[in-house]
Amino acid sequence: MELVCARPPISSYNFMRYLCASLVKRSKVIIDLDSIISPIYTFKQHNEQLKFMFEDIEFRTSIDNVISNDISEGINNLQTFGVVGKLNPKYEKLVIYLTVDKADEILAECPDKVGNAMMELASFF
Repeated sequence: MELVCARPPISSYNFMRYLCASLVKRSKVIIDLDSIISPIYTFKQHNEQLKFMFEDIEFRTSIDNVISNDISEGINNLQTFGVVGKLNPKYEKLVIYLTVDKADEILAECPDKVGNAMMELASFF
């Protein structure tokens, strides 16, 4: 019997937590908000074996734009908990407020396969 209603292996919130932790590990703590979604979508398209990581993330594409309300919601949740902040005046930059030790703690929570994928994804920023 196939399970129809199941929790995704990685929520959009945890996906963004793992990505932010990976970015900190790569010494990238200020990211252009406009450049977040497109690399994630491209990574998803080129890594079919990791599709389980994106079950909770929906993307909408147009001719020259990729958007994801799930990723935006994950960022907003991280901002609520003080993990990230947005720089004024236009809130076009995302600042990650994690220490390297805290990033290590977050990445220790996820399976090795996911952690390695997140580190690879972080290299695109």
